[in-house]
Amino acid sequence: MNTTVGQGQASPAIIVDCLQYSKPSRERFLEWQAGRVGCVHVTLAVWETARETLSVIGQWNDLFAENADLVALARTAEEIQAIAASGRTAVVFGFQNTAPLEDDIRLVQVFHDLGVRIVQLTYNTQNSIAAGCWENEDSGLSTHVGRQFVRELNQVGMLIDLSHCSERTCLDTIEASSAPVAVTHANPIEFVGSEVELGRRPKSTEVLNALVARGGVVGLSPYVRMLKNGIHTTEQEFVDMISWSVDKFGAEHVALGTDFYTGYGIEAVKWWRMGRWGRESPFPIDEQAPVVEWPAWFTSPEAFPSMVAAMEKSGFGTTELDLVLGGNWIRLFGEVFDRQTP
Repeated sequence: MNTTVGQGQASPAIIVDCLQYSKPSRERFLEWQAGRVGCVHVTLAVWETARETLSVIGQWNDLFAENADLVALARTAEEIQAIAASGRTAVVFGFQNTAPLEDDIRLVQVFHDLGVRIVQLTYNTQNSIAAGCWENEDSGLSTHVGRQFVRELNQVGMLIDLSHCSERTCLDTIEASSAPVAVTHANPIEFVGSEVELGRRPKSTEVLNALVARGGVVGLSPYVRMLKNGIHTTEQEFVDMISWSVDKFGAEHVALGTDFYTGYGIEAVKWWRMGRWGRESPFPIDEQAPVVEWPAWFTSPEAFPSMVAAMEKSGFGTTELDLVLGGNWIRLFGEVFDRQTP
């Protein structure tokens, strides 16, 4: 891995992007390499069943075999570092919902054995485990199902993700979890404001303070629907949000989770928004608009070196860069992935 992450100073940082959901292909992997990205947390499933998710894992296994010069699966923080040091990108498997677990607590261990290391409790809506951010009635983490699944995820060594969860679910889970938890891809509502297009997705200062108090990490995203100025947000304005977050929550708890996705058509967007449970999306889908829009300065992961250079110009030193670019995720992964208990 080329250790010169910016266009100015050299740094040993491993860039970790803690959420991408692009359609996987060699083209995408080459973009990771061009962007000097050492690790990417990828989404295997949102509404998929256990059986459907097994097929996705099988497809990824084929991709690893066909692109072994560019990518490899990582199950531990140590493996992430070794893969990145070899000049490739480490892939960490994750779910953006607990749907693949099908309310069967034994499947947590099964999917852990297959390499899954990050699990988001709910994707926007209510399930038996917890409430999502779209719900008007916020029931939080369920008393029985949710708390048992949190305990199981802790025990096997899976990182709990709260990115699409409701306010109360976040607070309940942070309190219930014996391990630090994460918000892999969301922005602080105090900075971006509640008027952003996806106004229920950003996280409150109360949630983020509770998260960092327990050792968690928040990944900031350039996804335009969560940015103060939407598609018009500049690279410097995004860096300003990183700086603000570091000042507010500490350099040891702020990182990146771009939520970057590409390669999909409108049918994929409909799947993400309503799965099989709806005939129409709770939030309108403009089928004439582009499937995805990104700021002009971040149209692919190849943009990371420019972002890092902008961070350097804004006063980020080597230590802060190392933490925000990937060191915080590596630390958290090590604490959670390696904490399995009998």
